[in-house]
Amino acid sequence: MKTIFSIISLVVLSCSLYAQDTLITKLNLEQSIAIALKNNIDVQRSSIQTENAKVGLQQSRANLLPNLNSGVTHGINLGRSIDPFTNAFSNEQVTYAQPYLNSSLTLFNGMSLQNLIKQNSFLYQASKQEEQQAKDNLSLNVTLAYLQVLTAKDLYTISLSQQEVTAKQLERLEIMHQNGSIAPAEYYDVKGQYSGDKLSAVNAANSLENAKVALAALLNISYHKELELEPLTADQFALVYEGGAEQVYQSALTNYAGIKAADLRLKSAEYGVRASRAGFFPRISFDAGVGSNFSNAARDAQGLPIGYFRQYNNNINQGYSVGINIPLFNAFRTRNNVAIAKLAQRENYLLSESVRVQLQQLTSQAYLNMEASRERYQNLLEQKEAFAESFRTMEIRFNAGAINSVDYLVSKNNYDRANQNLATNRYDFILRKKILDFYKGKSLL
Repeated sequence: MKTIFSIISLVVLSCSLYAQDTLITKLNLEQSIAIALKNNIDVQRSSIQTENAKVGLQQSRANLLPNLNSGVTHGINLGRSIDPFTNAFSNEQVTYAQPYLNSSLTLFNGMSLQNLIKQNSFLYQASKQEEQQAKDNLSLNVTLAYLQVLTAKDLYTISLSQQEVTAKQLERLEIMHQNGSIAPAEYYDVKGQYSGDKLSAVNAANSLENAKVALAALLNISYHKELELEPLTADQFALVYEGGAEQVYQSALTNYAGIKAADLRLKSAEYGVRASRAGFFPRISFDAGVGSNFSNAARDAQGLPIGYFRQYNNNINQGYSVGINIPLFNAFRTRNNVAIAKLAQRENYLLSESVRVQLQQLTSQAYLNMEASRERYQNLLEQKEAFAESFRTMEIRFNAGAINSVDYLVSKNNYDRANQNLATNRYDFILRKKILDFYKGKSLL
């Protein structure tokens, strides 16, 4: 159902993008990832590399088939030559033609062709896993960009709310300032705070648009200031994650596309060594051919020229042969090819081990970051609630004239910073969970 929904969403979205200059585009995370996978250049290049590996596999399988070639040679012999029709010497100018059709089939070559098929099969599977890895990386980057837009939007909303609160206080204090019922410093402190809040709103708006530009670049679509993103659902904010760091790592060893690609390339290299060793074995082949010839000097019993196609039919000859080619010495070429193939195998083994070590480090670090993000979010949530209550009481006292503007602004700024920090970190925990899902090979949606 989710796949069908994605297809329908993409169709509707594609139909709506024809008027991008005026249409307000609204996207959710699922649609954003789907559009990126369709449009991203790096993913398309990875797909081309997979198709290239597929063609290589198809060709290695086709190499088991016999070849078939046909042709004809036309020529003129001048001076003393052998008449191809009579096989006698002739001093006349002779025009001749020699058509042929031949085929060759390799019967045995040290299992080179079979091992090359297996080598290219594993290369093709590795390319598919690397393509999937590119898609997974892009999905993670789109998720990050999507969350950055949501974070920037929340910060912009908070900045507008802060500006509105200060504006109401400034409006009240302006009347009191005009009546001379407060000290001028009280009024100008809040007025300065209002200017700072407006500046924060401008900066937040600019950050929001920059985040949209970054997301549009990943999706490979035109940037629109009117771009709207759907917020995440409440269940995605749940402060829980199933499994520990070791469980994430063990799951990643089975599902992570990067591990699969490295292991498949190692298997491919193993069959590359086997294929290169085939050069030490004899090669046995079967050949068959059909040919004919024509000569303008050919005459029948009455001395009349024999026609072109009649000669072809009269002179048809066939041949069959089985040949064996035994390698005795080839300047150590085969031995060196085997050595190079073994080095490639060792290199792929080290790469496979390196990927595992890096994956263990990355999963452990990602899990620690997720745990720290969860604790930080919980602390910031408590801090916001505390500063919210503090600011509420300080605002009541300030309105009653029980405290000065300095105390009021300190309390307000503490509350504003708590709101901003919470908004910045509320999506960080979601991102950390997405990264762990990414390593486990799970869908990011």
